[in-house]
Amino acid sequence: MRRPDRNPRWTAAFGYAAALLSGLLMGVTWVVLKLILNAEVLGPADLNWLSMAGVLIIVAPVHLLRHRRNLFPRESPWGWLLVFALLASGIFYLRNLGVGICGATTAAIVSRVETAFVFLLTYLVLRQPVGRLGWLGSLLLLAGALRTAGVGSAAVCTNAGGIIALAGAALLIALNAVIIKTQFARVSNELVILASAVVQTVIYSLAVPVFIGLEGVRAALADPRLVSLVALAAVVIAGNLFAYYYAMKRVPMWAARMLALLAPPVAVLADYLVLGTPVTVPALQGLLLVLGGAALVIVSGRSANHAHPDAAQEATGHA
Repeated sequence: MRRPDRNPRWTAAFGYAAALLSGLLMGVTWVVLKLILNAEVLGPADLNWLSMAGVLIIVAPVHLLRHRRNLFPRESPWGWLLVFALLASGIFYLRNLGVGICGATTAAIVSRVETAFVFLLTYLVLRQPVGRLGWLGSLLLLAGALRTAGVGSAAVCTNAGGIIALAGAALLIALNAVIIKTQFARVSNELVILASAVVQTVIYSLAVPVFIGLEGVRAALADPRLVSLVALAAVVIAGNLFAYYYAMKRVPMWAARMLALLAPPVAVLADYLVLGTPVTVPALQGLLLVLGGAALVIVSGRSANHAHPDAAQEATGHA
């Protein structure tokens, strides 16, 4: 457990910086995962298994070094950590099922239902108001993410099963965000990541050999390039998780989730730099909307912290 930060304004500033970094790393993650999947050796489940095992290998030593005197604190909410990890596994499964049924464009639209869930839970559970600038910034971020995804230029899938799966994943993301805010305030980020990585690794260690087989995993482990890419994916995912949990403990939930919408435009730019994919006009329009929306969200959240310093002070004792 860390001691409280002395200046709530700096706490919020670092929190927003971490939220921006999380969105950036998420966009990079998508490109790395695309490179791996394009090799057509690993499927989504195989890849999640290997990447979560990699995250486990990265985070376990960090936890051991930082908490060697008390590796598993009795006061930790172990039940909530298990629920959180199981929901994370469900998010992955439902999201990939929905994308497989409906395609990327429909997934981009339906997954943004998360925005409604986040704002609803912000009001009903956390009782945190959102100012006008926050609403405007969120709308710009949402419009930018959808524009970047090419919404409006491709047909939308109407398969009920795929849409339900995507909406379910969006709901689970919002629920996990609430768990972070309400249950993990004094749980170290390493322990949260470690618990989730352990549970997901165990689940996929059982599911992949039985339902998918190990041919893809064996082929990937025999290819040095794929091994390097999977290791890179694990590093980026771990970095994203650290930044995201750090931000969630220091800024409003709605702001952290809205700033995650930076990921699609960042992925487009990374596609251009790494894969040479042309950047379209809609993608540039989406990038500008997202940047403008992110600025308004940060200004709104910072203004709220200044207006309610006591609430901001409560967020300074987090691990």
